[in-house]
Amino acid sequence: MENQNEIKQLSQKQIIKIIVAAAALIIGILDMFKIINLSPFQGSAAIISFTVILWLAASEILKIHESRAIRFFRKMLVISAVLELTLFQFPSYNMLFGNYTQKTYLCSDIPITASYDNNAVINSDTSSLTIMGKGEVTCYLNDINQEIKTIKINLKYGEKTKRVNMTVDMADETNKDFRYSIASGSLVKDNENSNYIPCQFSGKVSQMNLKFSCDNDYDTATLQSVVFNEPIPFDVSAVRFLFLSFVISIGYGIVVSAFLRKPYEKNRAFCWTSVLSLTACAVVLATSVIIEKIPEDKTFKSRFELNSGDQITQEIVDAFENKQINLLKEPSQELLDLENPYDWSQRSTSGAYAEWDHVLYDGKYYSYYGIAPVITLFLPYHQKTGHYFATDMAVWIFSCIGLVFLGLTYMAIVKRWFRKVPSGCILSAAVILFSACGIWFSVGRTIFYEISISSGFMFLLIAAYCLISSNILSDGKISLPRVAISSLCAGLAVLSRPTLAVYAVCAVLFYILNIKRSGQVVNKKTGKVKIKILRRIIYILCAVLPIGALAALQMWYNYERFGSIFDFGINYSLTINDFTSSQFHLIFVIIGLFNYIFAAPQFITDYPYIKTPFSKFNVNGYYFSDVGNTSGIIFLAFPVLGYMFGFKALKKLPTKQDKIKYSLMIGLPCVIMPLVIIFSIWESGYAVRYTADFSWQIIVGALAILFFLYKSSKNEQKKKLFRIFMAVSMIAAIIINTVQIIYFSFSETDYPHICRQLTDIIAFWR
Repeated sequence: MENQNEIKQLSQKQIIKIIVAAAALIIGILDMFKIINLSPFQGSAAIISFTVILWLAASEILKIHESRAIRFFRKMLVISAVLELTLFQFPSYNMLFGNYTQKTYLCSDIPITASYDNNAVINSDTSSLTIMGKGEVTCYLNDINQEIKTIKINLKYGEKTKRVNMTVDMADETNKDFRYSIASGSLVKDNENSNYIPCQFSGKVSQMNLKFSCDNDYDTATLQSVVFNEPIPFDVSAVRFLFLSFVISIGYGIVVSAFLRKPYEKNRAFCWTSVLSLTACAVVLATSVIIEKIPEDKTFKSRFELNSGDQITQEIVDAFENKQINLLKEPSQELLDLENPYDWSQRSTSGAYAEWDHVLYDGKYYSYYGIAPVITLFLPYHQKTGHYFATDMAVWIFSCIGLVFLGLTYMAIVKRWFRKVPSGCILSAAVILFSACGIWFSVGRTIFYEISISSGFMFLLIAAYCLISSNILSDGKISLPRVAISSLCAGLAVLSRPTLAVYAVCAVLFYILNIKRSGQVVNKKTGKVKIKILRRIIYILCAVLPIGALAALQMWYNYERFGSIFDFGINYSLTINDFTSSQFHLIFVIIGLFNYIFAAPQFITDYPYIKTPFSKFNVNGYYFSDVGNTSGIIFLAFPVLGYMFGFKALKKLPTKQDKIKYSLMIGLPCVIMPLVIIFSIWESGYAVRYTADFSWQIIVGALAILFFLYKSSKNEQKKKLFRIFMAVSMIAAIIINTVQIIYFSFSETDYPHICRQLTDIIAFWR
């Protein structure tokens, strides 16, 4: 009510100022995403304008309600604007001191050589040069005899060309002969500032080679002119400005703001609104990544009209429609005649063709991938439309639904156990959870491997939400429909990805432990507990039937294919390793454990600026590691360190029964089972996509420990230190996860514009 009264006191003039400020922010964001294009001057003016407007709006709010957080926000607005127009524009000030002559060279003025035939065409009519393909084209400039602070390359890009690579050889007053590759740059289409190369040469330059090459054979670019000493224009970044002014201010507010220190129970509307808003942002970001990665020759609509697919979206679908469990494709006789068809070297040497990563057993092809996405989406869709559902669209749908239920699951946990935790800590924890949940590595590379990962992620989170909200693990009447849904989705998670069976075991254990309580009904008038046997029987059926039926289906499917109810067939897969003969070595487990949990990020001055080296511990054997890796979960989500205080939290629980209950609730699904998954992948090797199987579970368990200790503590200094820790963790999670996700998802060759945007935000010195 107090907040509502404060809002009512805002005058019409103050509301207008706030609206104008919001409009200025929107303009800045639109400019950043190139939805609209402002000139450097206009961009600087926009930064200054909405800095002033937001400062005035914050000042008006301070007149009504005193707030340290808002005062800090005003300071950060000014600091961010000053940094954006000074330090972050460092290259633009490169020519501030000194008198540098600007000079333009047309292609007609430059001797040109090509390393390969037919990769350069000189257009005498337009005084331009067309560069074609990967071959290197060299432009030689002699008798320059001037100091050079910037080189600007004026290029016109071909329709399919995304970037042109350039290196510079030069001789200056310190060395008469060429210094080779002394400067370099990637000239990116639709990024004006990438055409400028800032230079730190010594004295006058006498001669120079400018070497150009494209990424692909079909790429073309037309060099129109080379300009020396043209000032580099300002390139303001709305993302950088918003991060410094808003995110850091929110972090400060988490520590000191009286509003954000209010517990969930007194600030429910804010907590739910903020977490649901974060969920919506996560869904929008996932959608943006998927849309960005749609093939250039395809449209969004065309992704739903495919006439072919991959092993999961087509081959299993066709087999099931043909009422068989083996795939329709038949192995070649050359493959079957091999002494060991699972040996990749034998297949390669003999030339025997094999379907990649298919299962070969008893002369037939099978698939070891989970069938849940097939029976719930791909098969019905094909039967209904006649088209095959696209892999990237499936990963998108599964991931977005999973993200929604990640937010709901988190809030269901907060609502039941952590109502006294400050709303600011709840907000920061949600940011960390969404950032490091692991699903982004599936969204960022949507090939058929990611179908099982994202499908399992979705079904497991639906199961977790329904399990928690059914009150099985907390006080209150048990919801039988939610128990049934959790059982069904836990089973579907296993049918998506057998690895997730460890969590289904946890669910079954929780169902069993609550059989006695399931029949209890409290009379609201008298408060007495009644036992209803029929309700207990229905509970058992709701808990057992869905997951039991799906378990029976999976075991039948396994037995019909491989003669064993526990054989999923992965050992017979045709990949680069023969899994039928691979041996266990403890060092393989250590490799996975270290890289998934403890690998530390390195902060470097070259793209991507935050990178984690993959450690194989100099293993003397074959260990597979997929393309791309990430930091250990400890560095992606600092609150994971909360497990160090697990025993301390356990001691604070009042009864032995509580100690056992919460040890099972956190220890099993959040610690033991994730470790089981990490240990179990020793054979298949490291792949960053696997993080979606265990990351969010580990984070949730650690947050539960930290939240419990916070609400149990009476030491205000410790509570303040915890709020500082959560604020720092939130900021670190945004930076470390975002950079590594972008680096994994968008290669410099295929998405140079995105990589360049990341460079512009971080590497202000370039």
